[in-house]
Amino acid sequence: MRLLVLALCLATLVFFGHAIGGLWGYFIGKPAMSSVLWGLFGGTLSGTTAVFLWHRYMVKNLYGKDPGDSGSDL
Repeated sequence: MRLLVLALCLATLVFFGHAIGGLWGYFIGKPAMSSVLWGLFGGTLSGTTAVFLWHRYMVKNLYGKDPGDSGSDL
């Protein structure tokens, strides 16, 4: 799980870097809107997935609970 989260975090950096590179194209006169949108979409998706998986991992292993458990013992 930790290796998957690490890979997703690295993918987030790559995607956001791609978006910044596409944005730089506007400054030098070669606009690439698809590059910016692809980078923002991919970076946001991989970042939120990494945070969600890391949260599930921490709840399960650190606190010893099931992430879907409501907390009531009834």
